[in-house]
Amino acid sequence: MMEYIIGFLSAFTFIYLFVRIQYKYDILKKNVKFIKSSQSRNHYLFNNNGPKKRSKKINRQSSNHDKNINIKVIIMDDQAYWIKDNTFYTADMVQGTVDKETTRIVDTMTMNKVQLDKMIFIIDRLREEAFDDRWGSGN
Repeated sequence: MMEYIIGFLSAFTFIYLFVRIQYKYDILKKNVKFIKSSQSRNHYLFNNNGPKKRSKKINRQSSNHDKNINIKVIIMDDQAYWIKDNTFYTADMVQGTVDKETTRIVDTMTMNKVQLDKMIFIIDRLREEAFDDRWGSGN
């Protein structure tokens, strides 16, 4: 029975001294950093579905205008490739810019298998909907 009393008194003394030192020097407040809560953080943490992901692309007038004006170009082996009006074009690159005078339609009928596989790869990359760098935070 005496051993329990000694253990109790030593634990009580340790806790008492810790509390006194804490009040005097404010140790816990300096070492513990609390994360500020906000409505958006709470919504993110407690939403049943987790963070929302964009599942479908919204058709907007501005994105349609952007598609009509800008052309996606792939540069490979000093050649620029693009698709315009469902036609596959290529042009030579001169000092980092496209030489418009060398623009020609790609003739896939006379290509061998290696060249054709390369063209299919390029067409796939041109046709895919890539991540838009100008993506905003709106819906």
